[in-house]
Amino acid sequence: MAIRPGNLTVVPNDYTQYAGSMAEQIEIQLNALLGLDGLPALPGDADDREVRDRRRLFVAIARGVVKHLHDNRTAIDIRVPDGEGGTVTVNPTFEIEGL
Repeated sequence: MAIRPGNLTVVPNDYTQYAGSMAEQIEIQLNALLGLDGLPALPGDADDREVRDRRRLFVAIARGVVKHLHDNRTAIDIRVPDGEGGTVTVNPTFEIEGL
């Protein structure tokens, strides 16, 4: 499964490339935090220009995070037991969709 930062299309109310992405998850988590503080949820009207502006920001954040992780993947060490009491260090690879 690829990491999907998310994207927007040229059609203003088409969020097919946003759905199921990291950007959408950022929006979901922000809504949850707003709810914890008793604040109203973010508007979600697909035709609302402010919704698209907000989602553009979330896509940019998600794309920046994914690109940074990809570009610096050798800085991420995962230590795996080698079965002999030691460990082997591996660097992850990322399959990224949409960048």
